[in-house]
Amino acid sequence: MSAIAGILYFHETPLEPVLIEKLTSAMKRRGPDAQTHWVQGSVALGHCMLHTTPESIEEHQPLASQDKSLVLVWDGRLDNREELERKLNAAGAVLRDKTDAELALHSYAVWGKACPGQLLGDFAFAVWDARRQTLFCARDHIGARPFYFTRNGKFFAFASEDESLIGLPDVSREPEEERIAYFLVRDFRGFENANTWLKDVKTLMPAQTAEVSADGAARMETYWQFEPVEESAYKSDDACREAFMAVFGEAVRCRMRSNDSVALMLSGGMDSGSIAAMAMRLKPEMPDRELHTYSAISDQPESCVESQCILGITGCLQVAPHFVSVPSLAGMLGLEDLVQAAWSNAHPVNTLLLPAMMSMAAGRDGHRVILHGASGDLVMDVPDRYAAFLMRKGRWRDAWRECRDAGRNHTYLQGTHPLRLLLMNAASAFAPAGARRLARRLRQFGSPSPLSNSLINPKFANELRLKARMRESGLGSDARSPDRQQAHIGVMRPPYGLALGLAEYDRVGGRYGLEMRDPWGDKRVAEFWLGLPLEHKVRSGWMKYPVRAGFEAELPAKVRWRTGKEHLGWQFYDRLKKETLAFSRGNLEQDFGVIETYVDKKTLAGRYAQFCASQGDDGHMDIYDIITLIKWIKQIQGKDF
Repeated sequence: MSAIAGILYFHETPLEPVLIEKLTSAMKRRGPDAQTHWVQGSVALGHCMLHTTPESIEEHQPLASQDKSLVLVWDGRLDNREELERKLNAAGAVLRDKTDAELALHSYAVWGKACPGQLLGDFAFAVWDARRQTLFCARDHIGARPFYFTRNGKFFAFASEDESLIGLPDVSREPEEERIAYFLVRDFRGFENANTWLKDVKTLMPAQTAEVSADGAARMETYWQFEPVEESAYKSDDACREAFMAVFGEAVRCRMRSNDSVALMLSGGMDSGSIAAMAMRLKPEMPDRELHTYSAISDQPESCVESQCILGITGCLQVAPHFVSVPSLAGMLGLEDLVQAAWSNAHPVNTLLLPAMMSMAAGRDGHRVILHGASGDLVMDVPDRYAAFLMRKGRWRDAWRECRDAGRNHTYLQGTHPLRLLLMNAASAFAPAGARRLARRLRQFGSPSPLSNSLINPKFANELRLKARMRESGLGSDARSPDRQQAHIGVMRPPYGLALGLAEYDRVGGRYGLEMRDPWGDKRVAEFWLGLPLEHKVRSGWMKYPVRAGFEAELPAKVRWRTGKEHLGWQFYDRLKKETLAFSRGNLEQDFGVIETYVDKKTLAGRYAQFCASQGDDGHMDIYDIITLIKWIKQIQGKDF
């Protein structure tokens, strides 16, 4: 994870070099090794370097071509380096070194705006093309690396962090109100996908390019998207697992390419546990790569399933474990760290306290790369009513068997009576669309509106026509397609699929100078699971079946056949509440004016009373979120970026 930035003033208007320096200065923590700039007339590019791969040591950015007609800034990691090098050599390219930036620059020189389709990995980059007088920008297929931009009548500017852009002239510091509405009413998703939390800042979507000319004209295109694939055929379960291990192993191998040992956020589930297990399988290839795991465990691990699973994984594998116990905060982190993670550099995407704490600890230990498995659930997703797909194929016996076993083994269906599951799946499989819509309306009839349960100011909601827009956008509708692959694609695609989790984790890691890498967010892994037959994805009610069965040699049975998803993240919020009651009260009383346009004061007062009285995690996340919103708005409107 490095950081990139750029400014293009239109109509050859000269720019002040201090502006690009301001952008890189605001992102220095993402690239502490060097901040470098290139300025020529009306265009400037900037780069903040974080050396995370052996090849990156040789990189010097912004990177110019031999004839100086192209200049690139690159934030990324290429996973198809050898293949790309062969193609470039065949096209006549003369590579000066083997850095990823050099490969990306020559890819643009050879393939032009089609070059992102030739690249595999996590990346965001921009190229100034002096001959064409255009700035070409691109983001990777899945959206693992961020790319924010702003555009007005005077200039186009981009950066790896959205807030850095509000330090430029003529860029508003006001929040984007539709995002605030989403923050308060999570069922509202009817806003423009490219909108960020800032009024004048947009995001380049995954697999999207932007070409901006010197006269201000801009054109955006999508170069790739998930498409249905031919369903894979395997002669046996062993053949399926072997194919999965090959793809997943390559994804982990690529993400372990680093200058030093890597870290891993380890929970007690299969998503991160499988990464740890695969890393250990690859250890002979990388004898100098030690895997350090970072986890939160309970003060009473003997009565906590999550803690027992984490300890089971670290006990079986040759990893270097690091722990913090909760709620005592004994171990690698303390109370001051928790307060710092919660309130410094506040942002509406600030609910990821557990990843923030793990990143803080790993960063302090000198790590620059940390692996995580946040995308696992989406990549391996199977609809709860998956037996309906079997019914449509006439496989009633298999469907009944799955309904029976899902009541025992399925993470989300455990405890549901098999006959009920059978009827629910039959309705999904065969009920006419009109009947399903009527059933949804009947279920919603008399139920409270999402607005009534929220903290949103009714006047603000009315100004945005929130209730009508939620109804128009199909709130409560069945978003699942009757086609199995289309349903899976709907879960993974932007804006709420893989890109959302990757972006949120990237923001957290960026605070501590860590490059976040998720093997489950690999394009090849996602496409493999998309084409996997249903009977291999889920078996006897067990989700993620090939992963559970495939790591028998490395992971304890308690981990592989765990049905729940208990976690300890809420313990951080509970401890934060106990320690910062006075702080919370002061913020709400003194700074309510910051949010009074958006938040209903009477409802907030009632929610705060519940917050003070609650003993567990119920009811106090709203207060944490509101204080975060207050601090963030004050930060963006008053901070000197």
